[in-house]
Amino acid sequence: MINLTDITQSIGWKNSKKLLFGKIHKTLGGSMRLLIAGGAAPDPKVSKFFREVGFTIIQGYGLTETSPILALNRLDNLKDAAAGLPLPGVDIKIDKPDKKGVGEIWAKGASMMLGYYKNPTATKDTFENDWFKTGDLGYIDEDGFLFICGRKKNVIIANNGENVYPEEIEDILNRSQFILECMVYGEEDEKHDERIAALIVPDTAAFIEYSAKKNVEINPELIDQLISDAVKEANRQLAGFKQIKKFYLHEHELEKTTTQKVKRYLAGKVIAQH
Repeated sequence: MINLTDITQSIGWKNSKKLLFGKIHKTLGGSMRLLIAGGAAPDPKVSKFFREVGFTIIQGYGLTETSPILALNRLDNLKDAAAGLPLPGVDIKIDKPDKKGVGEIWAKGASMMLGYYKNPTATKDTFENDWFKTGDLGYIDEDGFLFICGRKKNVIIANNGENVYPEEIEDILNRSQFILECMVYGEEDEKHDERIAALIVPDTAAFIEYSAKKNVEINPELIDQLISDAVKEANRQLAGFKQIKKFYLHEHELEKTTTQKVKRYLAGKVIAQH
């Protein structure tokens, strides 16, 4: 059906996807013109699927301090894995890029805040002349698209000196149907080196569905085995220095901000219990 509607659209039948996938459109109200993803990067495969069934979805990036959008994909010029192109009037640069071009994202423009209320110290630390320091790491490709790697303060330094971005590994782990959410971090191993570890919250609904389908009992061994398989699958997609060496299971959802981002500083208390 997707291939068929791709063909019909190419010959001028613009509404073919909305008609053939009408049930999905009706479920979302029937009049959805545009979806903009923000807060966290969507899986590129999800964005691609939405477009294939007739929804226009693009990704953007910004912060409250920047009013808020800094970069946005365009309807006629987009990359699913990218945060987008800078908005008109916004300048973006990468500060101190490494050999891969990754560095802290700095932005400048009329949409930047003037400063933090009654907090001149924080304001001074956040600006370099007119440049606002986002605290996010990323790079700009040859076409001018901005890509986000993760938060500067969350970076893990691997044993080989390479930077590891927890958010990248979390995105891959969260694609497993058995993982509700996770948090990747660095922990000290027996040799006092830093290894990649993950705190994982299993998806109860997925295990119930699996149990009914396979006619098997849900027990700790089954949960551990399926999560272990999910970790192994994630590791197959990662370079050796990024691979997860240890994981821990947690039965409750992790505490989050209003934008549904895990509060890593609080999750540290949970980690200490394992």
